[in-house]
Amino acid sequence: MIHRAVSSNNEGAVTDAEVKAEATARESTRGVAVIAIAKGWFLLTGFAQPLVLTRLLLGEGYGLYGVVLNVISILNNVVVAGSIQAMSHAVTEGGVAALRKGLLIHAALGLSLAGALVAGADLLGAGVLHDARLPPLLRLGAVIVADYSVYAALVGALNGRRRFRAQAGLDITFATLRTGLVLGLASTSLRVTGAIAGFAIASFVILLVALALHRNELRASAAVDASTGAFARSYARFFAPVLVYQFALNLVLQADLLVMKAVLSRREGVDEAAINTLAGVYKAVQNFAFLPYQLLLAVTFVVFPVVSKSTLEGDREATASFVRGAMRFSALGLGAMLAVLGGMPRGVLRLAYRPPFDQGAPVLRWLSLAQGAFALSVIGTTIVLAAGRTAAATALMATMLVAVFVGNVVGLVASPADLTALTHTALGTLFGCLVGLGIVSAYVRRSFGGFLSVPTAARVMTGALGAGALGAWVPWPGKIGTLLGAGVIALVYVGLLVVMGELSSGELRRIRRVLVRR
Repeated sequence: MIHRAVSSNNEGAVTDAEVKAEATARESTRGVAVIAIAKGWFLLTGFAQPLVLTRLLLGEGYGLYGVVLNVISILNNVVVAGSIQAMSHAVTEGGVAALRKGLLIHAALGLSLAGALVAGADLLGAGVLHDARLPPLLRLGAVIVADYSVYAALVGALNGRRRFRAQAGLDITFATLRTGLVLGLASTSLRVTGAIAGFAIASFVILLVALALHRNELRASAAVDASTGAFARSYARFFAPVLVYQFALNLVLQADLLVMKAVLSRREGVDEAAINTLAGVYKAVQNFAFLPYQLLLAVTFVVFPVVSKSTLEGDREATASFVRGAMRFSALGLGAMLAVLGGMPRGVLRLAYRPPFDQGAPVLRWLSLAQGAFALSVIGTTIVLAAGRTAAATALMATMLVAVFVGNVVGLVASPADLTALTHTALGTLFGCLVGLGIVSAYVRRSFGGFLSVPTAARVMTGALGAGALGAWVPWPGKIGTLLGAGVIALVYVGLLVVMGELSSGELRRIRRVLVRR
């Protein structure tokens, strides 16, 4: 047997660093793939909800539901993402012994947030948002917030141990359960109340399922003799800043609808039902505009543990390489989505909705661009967060939040209370997200040695504009035509990337080698 020495002096020799990078790339790519599949199912079942709910609740009812859902989602998403990242970090460092003590912290957090929402429902619903129908619905939604806090911690434990398949399985189960219960109860006489109640029941059931999945770990960790107080202090040092970061992130993501309702509802002579109908149209547009962020969210789940581990090991070169690869991968996928959403917005909306919801087509162009910029920014700030720089990540997201809020308010001040207000709101969100992306890009590039390269960004933008222009120019009649057009636009986009040299045959072979098990 001939032994081949691994040496930098031997041409063609494979170094330990290269082997490690290849293994990390393979594991990370598979992790992204399996979570992306789960997120795809989550989005597919999620789109079944507005498809039916807009028909059951109509414009005004869906607007009311959308406002409640955005309020709940801001708290929910703060708890979910913050809990997943914090528990992932704790389990990465402390193993399954951290799970039991972490769950106690999350149970207390969930009860505190739910209690605050119940107590503040009148002030927020009838006061800030100026709608007397909101308080009881917000109180019902508090059940969801409490359940999510513990459930997300359990998902985070799976993420920290890189059990991506189990994490994806929970996502798929919950998406199916939630969709069935929301639509089932919304079809009764309860309507909006029934839809929110269905969500609450689904969140409680999936919590029980997640607890059952962890029963062996919970029993094993119960015997560990460690200071709960010391753990709580250490955990809080990481978790508290993450919560602040996630709160700012989710306000950027969803608060524009709430700002619009709060501003327009206070105008004299404006009909409340008309405002809720406008809110319903904007919420319908958001459902599609969120696609770039929701699909690229799978990248953040893998970026966090990988960057966290490489920074703990002090491997700056591996971190920089991974950051550049993750940003490029994300930008390539993002370009395809924006080409479709920007090229045929009315057709996309008509896949799921009937009039008047398709009137939001011009808004979808601007809001999808905003969410694309936001998605890249979130990947960037997740990298910062994974490196332990929670204060910096929070400051970056807070800066974007201020820019979005200013853009929304300035846009709405001079806007009439009609469809124009939706466009002005979306443009304000786009302004803030572009400002945020520029600042995040500069920080990550300086701190980690890379972000998204200018040539790649230029080629992605050119490809998306070219493919989107084709979608806008060619008529695509009916839903079948829209689906066909979306496929054509995506293929044209990929073709343009190949022509411009962004995608090569060698790279395609490398992707295949990473994906195939050896």
